[in-house]
Amino acid sequence: MKQPTLYNLHEAIGGKLKPAAGTVADLSVTTLGPIVTDSRQIAPGDVFWAIRGPRYDGTDFAHDAFNRGAAGAIVRRPVEVPPDRWMLKVDDTQRALWQWAAWHRRRFGGTLIAVTGSVGKTTTRQMIDTVLRPRLAGSASPRNYNNHIGVPLSMLAIEPEHDYAVLELGASSPGEIAALAGLCAPKVGVITHIGDAHLGGFGSRRGIARSKTELLAALPTSGRAVLVDNPWVRHAASGCKVPITWVGCGAECDVRAEDVSTGAGKLTFRVQGCDFRLPVWGRHHLSAALAAVAVARTMGFDLQQIAAALADFHPLPMRCEVIDIRGATVINDTYNASPTAMHAALELLRDFDTQGRRIVVCGDMAELGDESVRLHRRLGNEIVTLCRAEIVIACGQFARDVVDGARAAGLPPNRAVPCRSAAEALPYIGQAILPGDVVLVKGSRVMAMERVVEALRQYPRRRSA
Repeated sequence: MKQPTLYNLHEAIGGKLKPAAGTVADLSVTTLGPIVTDSRQIAPGDVFWAIRGPRYDGTDFAHDAFNRGAAGAIVRRPVEVPPDRWMLKVDDTQRALWQWAAWHRRRFGGTLIAVTGSVGKTTTRQMIDTVLRPRLAGSASPRNYNNHIGVPLSMLAIEPEHDYAVLELGASSPGEIAALAGLCAPKVGVITHIGDAHLGGFGSRRGIARSKTELLAALPTSGRAVLVDNPWVRHAASGCKVPITWVGCGAECDVRAEDVSTGAGKLTFRVQGCDFRLPVWGRHHLSAALAAVAVARTMGFDLQQIAAALADFHPLPMRCEVIDIRGATVINDTYNASPTAMHAALELLRDFDTQGRRIVVCGDMAELGDESVRLHRRLGNEIVTLCRAEIVIACGQFARDVVDGARAAGLPPNRAVPCRSAAEALPYIGQAILPGDVVLVKGSRVMAMERVVEALRQYPRRRSA
């Protein structure tokens, strides 16, 4: 099928084109390059889409985009256009982006799979893509493109001839999943888990559950839901109008894992007599793997094909990434954090076979609203009672609450250190870690805890005490 043209774009989103249609090369043969929203990432021939954010207006960077070689720009106010380039002025560039994504969606006849949940969205989306890609043509959301900008940008990568597309949908307040699902119109909806992420926006886990199940309401009658077996998901899905495939370890699950085992960077389990072996750390990857199995089964794959594909799965960086630094084992799980994800990471730390000490370096869990203090104190308690950590170094606004929880659970005061930031914590961390220790580093994205891991690489190796 022909590539989208400037004519298609103008017809889909409207606006005022400059130069006028008669002075630009024939609009119907002017094909569009990749859409880019960051002027610093423009390559020659790209189209700059000037999004207006809370702290910036992308139109202010149109000149920079043209200097870097942009062929055209979608802007909200007139800008100077170099020769042989074009500008399309619209009232609302965000709304126009959705209109253009919807135009792309109408050309796609394959299976669109949407994944949401409190935790595990990215891993589940990646596992589904890993299973489908060897035998089908398709696309998947890059990185964590799961919001009002990322989802339409992901949709622009879908080609009409693709067999599938798997998109990740995120939300921090009610109604966002409904809007995103309405835009991308999925046929298969996957809900990974319902936990305590974004409590500040939803108010309660019940509110989170209602929001995630907005995805189910968007599915067509010919669609299917793939749901991880969880009490909150069960409750929230009671009114689902499409067939449900339940995945988990319970007797009522349609895709049921048996003989589950983890250790030494492997997750193994059996489904209907077929053995699965994934190169990942931690049992919490099981739900994502089972969801991928269920989705692939609905698309005609047999279990052996699915198992072979998942055996080659490679997790993204900063997600339970286990590395050796200075003779210590560091679990770099710094991409993000919520109470549910923290609990899973602590279970992984607990299950590590080590003769050294278990150490937790944690940053704030963001967007928990009025529950922030209680949940950070609970985290401190779990660090001691769940994984038997001997040292905790907490960073951020709620570091004192984590430390209070750890000390109340019995950790000696000199082994629980509160710091205002990751930078302030670095000297303590560098001095504390010895060869043979296992160190979990985790925090919400706003804390950028990966800086701790990078700094540890720079410290000289210490000898064991």
